[in-house]
Amino acid sequence: MTLADYRNSFLSTGARVVVVGAIALLGAMQAPAFAAESPLGVSTTAKPMPGTTGRQLWRISDYTTVELVAREAGAPDNQHPVKVEASALVAWLQPVQVVRSGAGKPLFGNEELQTIAPVIAEALAHARPDQDIALVSAARHDDNTFYTTSAVTARLFEVDGHLNFIVNDARNDFYDKARGSGAAPHFTVGSRATLGASQIQGAGAANKRSDWLVLDAAPPPVPAAPVAPVAPAAPVAPVAPVAPIAPVAPAAPMAPPAPVAPVPLAPPANDAEARLVNIKRLYDKGLITKSEYDKKRAEIIKGL
Repeated sequence: MTLADYRNSFLSTGARVVVVGAIALLGAMQAPAFAAESPLGVSTTAKPMPGTTGRQLWRISDYTTVELVAREAGAPDNQHPVKVEASALVAWLQPVQVVRSGAGKPLFGNEELQTIAPVIAEALAHARPDQDIALVSAARHDDNTFYTTSAVTARLFEVDGHLNFIVNDARNDFYDKARGSGAAPHFTVGSRATLGASQIQGAGAANKRSDWLVLDAAPPPVPAAPVAPVAPAAPVAPVAPVAPIAPVAPAAPMAPPAPVAPVPLAPPANDAEARLVNIKRLYDKGLITKSEYDKKRAEIIKGL
């Protein structure tokens, strides 16, 4: 091989390295910023159940899922599948509260409940007697300390004509940790055998345990608005004859409207900045300690 051959081979190899490096860099730029935020078609609550057919997992968003999981060992068969209307689920779950610092707070937000109820209803219609429904619902809950995204984790199943609802976490503050580490979180739903840390209550529901509600066989009725009495109609006067309408002259053609200059959109709000301002305000008011402030601030900055 001549000196010219060596030179041409080196240049060819260098060009390939540059191209491969550019492709790798482009792929890294297109990858999601956090693996935990990537929609994964895998369970976040349990291993896949063997011998199942049909849909087993409904991923509503990155962290909100409804899943069919194995019924807990030793529990009797559930009355599945069961047909429940989404509106009935909303009526059952809307009054459910989590007790925090001695006061009841709504477990779900209205928009959150309207989103998950139809999916829970579909899962109940697909479930087998040896399956429970595992729920992970991530949303911003206004009673949370930093108004950050937290998760409600629960188990649902139908027995003796009643819907059972067991909560493990009422406010799982997973979000900042997941963003900071880039690792997908694992959630634990309620259990018949293990008492959860959350205390729940609900109108028209019985507490089998502090974390376990047995909902009525029929959803609570929605009160109808009172109907005002209808006054008798006044007699109708005879209608006078209508004079013929004169023909209307054709309108002059209108000039085309002047083009409107596009209005620039305002930049999106900086969520991290807002949360940093929020925790600083809470610290200044003495509502959180210095260590709590430093820890939360570090989590938010790590997730940038």
